[in-house]
Amino acid sequence: MHDPLWTFFHPRGVAVLGASANPTKLSYGVLHNLVAHGYSGPIYPVNPKGGEIMGLPVYTSIADVPDPVDLAIIVLPAGQVAGALEDCGRRGIRHAILMASGFGELGREGKAQEERLCQVARQYGIRFLGPNCVGVLDTYAPIDTTFIRTMPKRGSIGLVSHSGAVCGGVIDGASGVGVGFSRIISLGNQADIDIADALDSLAADPHTRVVAAYVEGLPNGCRFVEAARRLTARKPLVVLKAGRTPGGSRAVASHTGALAGANEAFLAACRRAGAIPVETLEEMVDAVVALAFRSPLAGPHIAILTNAGGPAAIGADQLDRHGMHLVDLSPQTQARLQNVCPPGTMTGNPVDMLGGPQAEHYTAALQVLLDAPEVDGVMVIFVPQAITPLHDVAVVVGQVGEMAPKPVVCSIFGGSGIRAAARALHAHSVPYYPTPCRAAFGLGVLWKYTCIRETHIPEPEPLADVDWAQVHALLAGKAGILDPQAGAEIIAACGLSVPPSGLAASADEAAALADRMGYPVVLKRVAPSLVHKSDADGVVLGLQTADEVREAFARAIRSGERALIQRMAPSGGLEVIVGAHRDAQFGPLVMVGLGGVYVEVLRDVAFRLAPLSRGEARGMLEEIALGRLLAGVRGLPPRDTEAVVDALFRVGWLMVECPPIAEVDLNPLIVGERGAWAVDVRMVIR
Repeated sequence: MHDPLWTFFHPRGVAVLGASANPTKLSYGVLHNLVAHGYSGPIYPVNPKGGEIMGLPVYTSIADVPDPVDLAIIVLPAGQVAGALEDCGRRGIRHAILMASGFGELGREGKAQEERLCQVARQYGIRFLGPNCVGVLDTYAPIDTTFIRTMPKRGSIGLVSHSGAVCGGVIDGASGVGVGFSRIISLGNQADIDIADALDSLAADPHTRVVAAYVEGLPNGCRFVEAARRLTARKPLVVLKAGRTPGGSRAVASHTGALAGANEAFLAACRRAGAIPVETLEEMVDAVVALAFRSPLAGPHIAILTNAGGPAAIGADQLDRHGMHLVDLSPQTQARLQNVCPPGTMTGNPVDMLGGPQAEHYTAALQVLLDAPEVDGVMVIFVPQAITPLHDVAVVVGQVGEMAPKPVVCSIFGGSGIRAAARALHAHSVPYYPTPCRAAFGLGVLWKYTCIRETHIPEPEPLADVDWAQVHALLAGKAGILDPQAGAEIIAACGLSVPPSGLAASADEAAALADRMGYPVVLKRVAPSLVHKSDADGVVLGLQTADEVREAFARAIRSGERALIQRMAPSGGLEVIVGAHRDAQFGPLVMVGLGGVYVEVLRDVAFRLAPLSRGEARGMLEEIALGRLLAGVRGLPPRDTEAVVDALFRVGWLMVECPPIAEVDLNPLIVGERGAWAVDVRMVIR
């Protein structure tokens, strides 16, 4: 696989523009790390003052720097960066790291300066990281272009981050407990090289086994998803995204738009990409440590080995919350435990050796649990006490766990010397966690990754029976919120069932329409600003005669409004909502849930990116209550699940084929024992 960032990690020479001999300057830190952390190529400090820094001659101009030089690190004030980048281009340097802040993050003026950088880069064929970044680090090359204090030890974790501070904090904290890294990529404002380039680079790197990504902006969410899918075909990806909760309210014209927030779109993107989303920095680190050190779980059956009942009970609760459970230990396993554990040990699960086990008890008991065929993984808990040194327990758990094909995680809960114990565990590739809750989370990530690997997301099938030219003709010239009749015609053209209907501007027109389409009919108010018609007494059901239609029109329709007259769908159907919303980052997003008036209250909905396969549509139904209701409950007959699947599939393709559609709701879609009917269509064109 091609590595788009190869030269950043393997340059034949590095020039540092803005180099300083002042140890308080960032450029001094960059030079120090290049020299001290093992880069073997030539290093060229550049500063108009000349002189010498760290025994290296300082060049007064980039034009004077000799070959070979492939990479420029520009550590200059924002106003000088574009000129320096142009100088690099003229010199023939095609790769650059721009560390200065003061660009797009400051608003319009900064964006203009950032665009100037892109223009220069395009002119000279330069790829650059940043601006507002700390560069790259590779422990195997080795090279460290950052000014971060710590050079981590070699490991298998790759980290990409929009925040340089997150890079520094994660590296420093993880290194303190013996966790190593392969590559670090700081993107900053990603004006040129973006998250997709970084993921492709980490996918190609042979030393990277698992990738952590801290993400802020995703101006091209589809590119991110495509790159993430390429990476997760080879190795796991853990993603922490900032900005998943809306910072304020926005006007939306559909239920789907109201429910499809930034978090829902991000989670749908992760599902499509096969990535593991997390909520906090702690979770991101805990997840990648588990994935870097241990193989995925073969199953969800877990044993807990402990010297403290309370922490074990807390850990057991958390296992359940992450989709696993305590396994029932066989009589044979319990008999073996009784032979090796201290007297009084409770050999059920958790296996509680009470207050005074020695390190050798942990060794023997852990081996018994790992040998038990019913156990898929083990959580070891140790609460330090006066009898047994915690470091001894860490060492023996690490020694046994390192050789085991099954995952072992260890929580040492409290006590001094924790960092040394953590390093001892990590030296043997056993993940350390400070609490049982975090240990359960680590096992949960291993189980989630197993489930992701076993879940094949097929490519969406083509939709061949729709005349898209006809659909585009129906959309032509339309804007804003469509009237329900126009929306119904578009949905019908996509192959969905819609009851006969029409718009009436008077009571007599309404009655004539009802006579033509046949009774019973429903009358609905039509007004652009009316989203919840039932709240405004705008729906009259079961009209059986022309006089009833006229009376309903007079009662429900206000001056200047129109009525939609629609033949009633078959009775007894289940109300479902199928909708779609165009997310600014990830594109069209399809939703399904229980329909009717409570959808925004219950919020029992599922989302997927469009287009989606029929298999993905079925998966949406399985993860919410609607799927169980469609199958039939409490004596109610099963409904046509495949009709809902078909509606999701077709609405997804409608959003892909028709970019002007911003939002669409089929609410409700009445689902019978055979068939489904879109009886209310709300569509927004932008």
